[in-house]
Amino acid sequence: MDSSTPPDLAALSRVRPATAADAPALAALWRRAWASANPSVAGVAPLAHWLTRVQAEFGPPCLTLVGEQGGTTVAFLVLEMQASHLHQLFVDPGVQGGGIGAALVARVCTLCPQGWSLHVASSNLRARRFYTRCGLQEHGHDRHPTTGRERVLCRWQPRAEP
Repeated sequence: MDSSTPPDLAALSRVRPATAADAPALAALWRRAWASANPSVAGVAPLAHWLTRVQAEFGPPCLTLVGEQGGTTVAFLVLEMQASHLHQLFVDPGVQGGGIGAALVARVCTLCPQGWSLHVASSNLRARRFYTRCGLQEHGHDRHPTTGRERVLCRWQPRAEP
């Protein structure tokens, strides 16, 4: 993570691996956060769609971590360790801006110290600015293979030692 933006590690009271019992809470959080990040999308899929995706996409080979504040799930990330690729990172809209996302990005940097990547929707300017503040650099545009939405590849690399 960029040393000029230290994360507020106290923003999360606990970060732990997700369990199957977390699926409903993760689906609801993902739906809320996705809708907040994509206000121009006319209709957001029903909760059942998000739950099906959580059950299909958040297990091995990916590591899914849940961020909690006072026992309440407020964030999550889905990281494919072998590829060093972050598939998902979402923070509940009600607590965004409080350092939770930065704390999770710092955790990814710890888990993938040689560097990692993610895709973010080109239209999600808030997320793009956030990842830039966290030290990631944009490396070109492409289209999501399923949705066709334009996205940006972002990469984090550790700073070279002088």
